[in-house]
Amino acid sequence: MKRCFTCLKEIPDKLNMCPFCGSIYTAIPTQPIDLKPGTVLAGRYYIGRSTASGGFGIVYKAYDIKLETIVAVKEFYPGNIVTRAEGTTDVIVSKKAYQEYKYRKSRFLAEARNMAKFGNHKSIPNVFEFFEANNTAYIVMEYLEGKTLTNYLGENGKCPIDFSVYIVNEVGNALVAMHNEGIIHKDVAPDNIYICNSGNEIKLLDLGAAKLKDYKEDVLDIVLKPGFSPPEQYDKTNTNIGWWSDVYALGATMYMMLTGIKPEESTNRKVGDNVKYPHEIDPSISENLSNTVMKAMAVDTHMRFKNVAEFLKAVNGEVKIIPVEKEKRKRKFRRFTGIAAAVAVLVLVGSVFALNYKGRRDVETLSPADIEVWISVKAGSTETAAVESISNQFHETYDGINITIKAIPESDYKKKIEEAAANDSLPALFESTDISGTVLEKAKDVSGVLQSPEAKDCLFLDKYSSYYHESKKIPLGIEVPLAYVITNGPVKVDYHEPYFKSLSDFKTKDIAVNDTYKELVASAFDISGYRQVNKSQFLNNDNNTCAVMLSSTMDLNNVKQTITRYEKSCVYSDADQINCKFTYEWSIGQGTGDEINAAERLLSWMLGNAFQNELMISISNEGQIPLNKTCFNEKISQKDLAPISKIYSKFVFENKNKDG
Repeated sequence: MKRCFTCLKEIPDKLNMCPFCGSIYTAIPTQPIDLKPGTVLAGRYYIGRSTASGGFGIVYKAYDIKLETIVAVKEFYPGNIVTRAEGTTDVIVSKKAYQEYKYRKSRFLAEARNMAKFGNHKSIPNVFEFFEANNTAYIVMEYLEGKTLTNYLGENGKCPIDFSVYIVNEVGNALVAMHNEGIIHKDVAPDNIYICNSGNEIKLLDLGAAKLKDYKEDVLDIVLKPGFSPPEQYDKTNTNIGWWSDVYALGATMYMMLTGIKPEESTNRKVGDNVKYPHEIDPSISENLSNTVMKAMAVDTHMRFKNVAEFLKAVNGEVKIIPVEKEKRKRKFRRFTGIAAAVAVLVLVGSVFALNYKGRRDVETLSPADIEVWISVKAGSTETAAVESISNQFHETYDGINITIKAIPESDYKKKIEEAAANDSLPALFESTDISGTVLEKAKDVSGVLQSPEAKDCLFLDKYSSYYHESKKIPLGIEVPLAYVITNGPVKVDYHEPYFKSLSDFKTKDIAVNDTYKELVASAFDISGYRQVNKSQFLNNDNNTCAVMLSSTMDLNNVKQTITRYEKSCVYSDADQINCKFTYEWSIGQGTGDEINAAERLLSWMLGNAFQNELMISISNEGQIPLNKTCFNEKISQKDLAPISKIYSKFVFENKNKDG
């Protein structure tokens, strides 16, 4: 028996035509540079004919000999800088292009590592393996049968409205997952959206152009799709690219699905925007959906939705969206109408209610002030952009408040704060997680923030006094203790439930503890009687020797990024009381009365729905759980955090260490 190079089914040796697909049996490759059909990679992947090729790769249909299934194998092959002699396997790279090739290959492997994180996401192709061979690299992925959205539109002109909404929801949810990992796709367009033959499976393809967390970017990575790429992506510096860029591209893709017309190139729209609203082209499209699409693809980044999740809510009709031009006018005249309304109220209610009005007005207006906000940032974090976005929105409402964001590397942050406190020059607002009590002695009382409307819309702050002995910090989030469990590694536990009553449920004596979260673990679990091993025995992708690690939800990204080879799950305690911890704390520092008032109001805003969404859902720290009720519910809808929905009423917050 032999195997057909097209459909990869077994056929008798004597046949020269496949009885299943009708292909002539020949080992001649589709194009001369392709690997010869019948080549076996890594001792298990039997290569068939290529199915696609592009600037940086060739995709082959292949047969996994070990698992006896069809897979797709993507070969790194940047055709502009490499070649391959017909009939050979090794890629040939010129000395002149070697450095670029080396960079490109490392980028290709980074793409594979990042795609592997999303194996459980239904709208992102599953990556099974990646490896180097033949002087190049390969990614083994699930094989998809269907067509790209580009091909679908070519055949049908446009999509039905309901199908367009469905596709955008599927792709949007994939983008939310990526953004939570700190990954910006940068190449959302119809040719990277795949409609599987089932019709109800949609896949977002190709992270080849993505802005990856903790990965250096340079001008080599500029990929543009006229009509779909936002204007900031044309900037070679790559400095203003973020989730808002993917919002634009997804909005532009929806525009083409609904209308059958590709939007005008974004750089041209900056000069003169002549793109018609979708409902003007097709009256069957609702005005709200039309406005939603145009807001997503607004030329000015600050006019777009703050994140993909907000875009999807509007697409699904959960919120009303006004035309972009009307929103611009509304923002422009907001201050004028606010003043006019205030005058009208004063005239109507008279002096009897003057004092009550003044009290309300003091909450809504601030005297001019310049304040500085200090944040501690990890390498690759998008937190700075999130805080800057919040600050810009705050400034739009309180235009007399000018905010300067000072982002300080995490390694230097404590030292800088301590030096500022010693010199009586603390910033008006600063991140104070793990900051010493000596510094906090000079911080202001935050009781006013606790009384704000935003604070009253938060969960768990009623436990504030049992956790904080002085009112010097405001937490924006919580972390929850849990066990990370490997179920198919060299050492594994057969436990597939989302909750456990005691550590004995895991039927193992070896328990790893992440030292970073040891205090939380010790308060939440009784680990006496267990062999406590180092976290490295769990977090070992090559030689794992421990199947259970006790840690925090804050460790979620780290575990996902480190353990890529084995199946892992998050298992939560279902005890009568679950000790949790407040985190991501902020304090008000030093300054004039006006500066402190502005800092207090800004900190209150940071407890609000829109701002917690931007800080706690859109930034890359997946395990940081917001306090705001709306954001909390959205956050725990994510797969790994979903079990929290049934146990959070049992959360308790107690802190034996005084906060200063």
